Amino acid sequence: MKLLLTHGDDSNARIEDGLSSHGVDCVTFDAYGRVYLLERKDDVPDADVGLVYPSRLVEGGVLDALTGLTWINDVTDVLTTRNKARTVALLEREGIPVPETRLLSNPVSDDDVRAAFDAVGTPAVIKPNSASSGRGAVIAHDADTATGAADLFGVVHESSLVRDRTFVVQEYIEDARDYRVMVLDGDYVGAVERRAPGWKKNVNAGAEAHSVKPPEGVVSLAEDAARALGVEFCGVDVLSQEGTDLHVVNEVNARPTVDDADKYEPDFYAKFARLVRNAV
Repeated sequence: MKLLLTHGDDSNARIEDGLSSHGVDCVTFDAYGRVYLLERKDDVPDADVGLVYPSRLVEGGVLDALTGLTWINDVTDVLTTRNKARTVALLEREGIPVPETRLLSNPVSDDDVRAAFDAVGTPAVIKPNSASSGRGAVIAHDADTATGAADLFGVVHESSLVRDRTFVVQEYIEDARDYRVMVLDGDYVGAVERRAPGWKKNVNAGAEAHSVKPPEGVVSLAEDAARALGVEFCGVDVLSQEGTDLHVVNEVNARPTVDDADKYEPDFYAKFARLVRNAV
């Protein structure tokens, strides 16, 4: 059994090492920064399954056409989870708690922004709908800051090269623990708590990931979210407010970073290997 990895270098190395003792050989492929031979796939390694569909859809589409691979997390999974507003809407439809959220599609007026800000409450997080790793996200404690952030998005969205001209205004959960819960085939397999002195808890923004066993309510909520979206391999971001029973799904990531094995359950890679074998 051979698995084609299109993850980042660090995740690829961890996955390859973890699966090697479970009968799954891995081969890595960098989908970006290369020349593709469209008449044949000589430069693409042979594999049985892919993990996961590239986030840049043009390269993903070409790789898909060249290989015909079955993907763990296919293009639909990647598109669904990259669209934060779509994820929130789908989860809310299934009765899964999420932060109060508004999607704004430019061009919008200051009155539109103020109304969205008032609806979600103070403070509010304002962020691009399709970005990752906390890039472009700001926290607004008043309507003037919110409209200022919206103005910046408006300037960016004036470019004809920008395809997604939307942004999100979302409720900020005060005093929240930030969990990244890993779910494989609908089941919890481990989690980290992301800690940072500031309000952003993204590891790429400087937060530290600490291995934890979250409260049961967080675990079950993450499993429900992954199953509701039908994403087999994902990191579910759950905010859990200190001193209360409030847990909400903030985002779901279909291309999650895979951390060191000691941050997951002991059978993490055994379950991972089973998922790969069942995908064929």
